[in-house]
Amino acid sequence: MVLQTSTPFAETSLPSKDALVAAFVGKKLSALRTPAAVVNRTLFEANCAHMANKTKELGITFRAHVKTHKTTEGLRYQLEAPGGVRAVVCSTLMECWHIVRSGLVQEGLVQDMLYGLPCGIDKLDDLNSISQELGANATLRLMIDSPGQIAALEAFNAQVGRKTPWSIFIKVDGGGKRAGLPPTSESMKELLRAALASPAVDVFGFYSHFGQSYASQGEKEAAEFFAGEVACVNSAASVALSLGAKPSKPFVLSVGATPTAHAATPAAGSLNGTLELHAGCYCCLDLQQVATQMVPLSRVAVSVITHVISTYPHRSEAMCDAGGIAMSKDLGPIPSYGHVVSPESAVGWELGRLSQEHGTLVRTAGAKGEQVGELELGEVLRIVGQHACMTLAAYPWYFVVEDGGDTVVDVWVAWKGW
Repeated sequence: MVLQTSTPFAETSLPSKDALVAAFVGKKLSALRTPAAVVNRTLFEANCAHMANKTKELGITFRAHVKTHKTTEGLRYQLEAPGGVRAVVCSTLMECWHIVRSGLVQEGLVQDMLYGLPCGIDKLDDLNSISQELGANATLRLMIDSPGQIAALEAFNAQVGRKTPWSIFIKVDGGGKRAGLPPTSESMKELLRAALASPAVDVFGFYSHFGQSYASQGEKEAAEFFAGEVACVNSAASVALSLGAKPSKPFVLSVGATPTAHAATPAAGSLNGTLELHAGCYCCLDLQQVATQMVPLSRVAVSVITHVISTYPHRSEAMCDAGGIAMSKDLGPIPSYGHVVSPESAVGWELGRLSQEHGTLVRTAGAKGEQVGELELGEVLRIVGQHACMTLAAYPWYFVVEDGGDTVVDVWVAWKGW
């Protein structure tokens, strides 16, 4: 058996929220060391409510991804959105452990936890510990896309004497070629035969993520991607049923990415299970989501504040102290690494180039960029980046404001590590 690894949860101490609140609440954003991540709590909460209301109207359940913000406070807003959300998906075991120890499980807010990466066989002992700690309060589910993972789970169960089968999602590849298997492929059939014959696992459902939906240019295209997601998992479930699967409850067909979640509609035709929607970036949003034309810039809840540290009028450029680490180097259909959204006098500047710890500000192409004035040395800018998940990953905590204000009202400490 592969040597088992563990999450260094006990050895990883986070900054003190109480100390940060005492130090920063009441301060103006202009008084903060930059770069710094800012969360507009009003917009964050509204985005959570928007998604919860949409799924409620559609009559389908929702699974909230925590990987964008990785905070107890942010997750609470996701869970307590109208109608209540009780299922989550995590990208790291550190996220899983923090949720377990946050009190949200004991409160009954988290009842279903999916570890969303294909199950690494070096992590089985850790996953078993999480499952035991959840106990009867919540169910841990695994993502499976290889017969080898099932064999490893069988060997692990035999070694440690685990009698309870692991609840699993089968990951389905809908063309993105990240994880999963094509729904009707021979490799999928091989995986399903192994899963259905194994005493170590119980197939809970089928899961797909259409990352390619980020290329959507409007609701029509996003809706087409959503229909493709549903067809993808529905086909895989059909294959399972044809191989003799007899689920005690209907399979859960879990689909979603933020663009397709925003464009979700009632599924057409018969389904081989019940539909579940999942998404993560919807609570924060960013330029990549704005580019899909599914959300306006005014709904983006995350920004980075930065100081102008030098100006170069001779080449119509300036420099700020937010670089590649502070913003991430992800790009999207909207040009640049980030757009200045505040102050109003600086709207029309964007991050054109990035080095590790500084960014080069250039004027946006077109009339807006031509009309904007020069930046001033020491000026504080707020920038919306391309990819909130990657941007927030750089920051140990986020400064929280209300309704677009510039006074810190809270500090959220982010979970770090793997």
